[in-house]
Amino acid sequence: MNKVIIIGSGPAGLLAAIAVGKGAHILERNPYAGRKLLLSGAGQCNFSNKLSKEDFLKASGIAVNFLKPALYEFDNQAFMRLLSEAGCPGYYREDGKAFPKSLHSADVRDALLKLALSKGAQISYNTLVTAVKKNLKGEFELSTEAGKLLTCEKLIIATGGMSYPETGSDGIGYKLAKSLGHKIIPPHSALAGVELKAASHFKDCAGIAIPQAKVGFCGKKGRICAQGDLLFTHKGLSGPVILDHSHLLGAGSKMAIMLVEEPGSKLLQLVKDHPRKHLETALKYLDLPQNLASAILKHLGIKPDILMAELKTTDRNMLANYLGTAMVTIKAVDGFAEAMATSGGVPLKDVSPRSMQSRICEGLFFAGEILDYDLPSGGFNIQAAASTGWLAGKAD
Repeated sequence: MNKVIIIGSGPAGLLAAIAVGKGAHILERNPYAGRKLLLSGAGQCNFSNKLSKEDFLKASGIAVNFLKPALYEFDNQAFMRLLSEAGCPGYYREDGKAFPKSLHSADVRDALLKLALSKGAQISYNTLVTAVKKNLKGEFELSTEAGKLLTCEKLIIATGGMSYPETGSDGIGYKLAKSLGHKIIPPHSALAGVELKAASHFKDCAGIAIPQAKVGFCGKKGRICAQGDLLFTHKGLSGPVILDHSHLLGAGSKMAIMLVEEPGSKLLQLVKDHPRKHLETALKYLDLPQNLASAILKHLGIKPDILMAELKTTDRNMLANYLGTAMVTIKAVDGFAEAMATSGGVPLKDVSPRSMQSRICEGLFFAGEILDYDLPSGGFNIQAAASTGWLAGKAD
């Protein structure tokens, strides 16, 4: 019988194995560890950030109290030290995001795996757990796809959510949790881009970024005001300000984008300062990318080559209103195949924040994205997975 079985070898599972050390047995369905981790940060692995514990928790939304014990037990500095000691030094970028100095996610995965094995943990690849139950002795019995039966005293489920299902995160952890008495909050995509209704007028704007755009959302939980970098895509919008709120959005959600602050007064000033310039040319003084300016004018039916001095008041007001509050409607939020994270899963109220142990099933622990927390982009999710994994592994 195994002392501790950990299902999943992502950052949560590997940190749990490092914390347990000898006696930990990781079961990984893939032929190698950390398959999803290898994709993070476009293959560069943004594994944490420079925020203080207090600021990290402030950004964690309703999960602030739940994540506090885990983060105080294993924070960004502890993560950075652990990786460095395992041969993978990291650094903080100017924007505060933490990356390995090599900018290769495989180096993060390899360092964690090497450290887990050096501590005495073992790992079995190509081992898909299909069912789990508790026997009369209080031990966990795990059945695998290959027909093996494994038992353990302590079970840590670190299977992730449902994003990037091709990596193995297909929701199997939810099935296992339910079989042990847990209810599951229905999962949906998070950290995802959105497709817009009638977005054809933006088709030539793909790749255009608006730094620190102010956006208003009318989503599932009412109106939300946010600010952050916005990115136009071939079918809609992305960028941190969209990704970080996508779990609150759905088909039909309305969004207002401020492309220019105080556009009315600024357009009037353009008329005074550049009366003989064409409108499309003059808009560059508002820091509008040319393709975006062209798309807006075409959408509004305003001639781009009209002189500023000849711009009608009605057209100027219409343009000002659009630049100040560009209203768009969401057609769909990207699904699990494109989303970077999952919202939903094991309810936090059913898990002890001080140990990550289930309040429903003794000896059962959870770590990482299988838990129902929603964190922003920028290293939050991997850090939270590492912190909860470490705490779950340390707990008796």
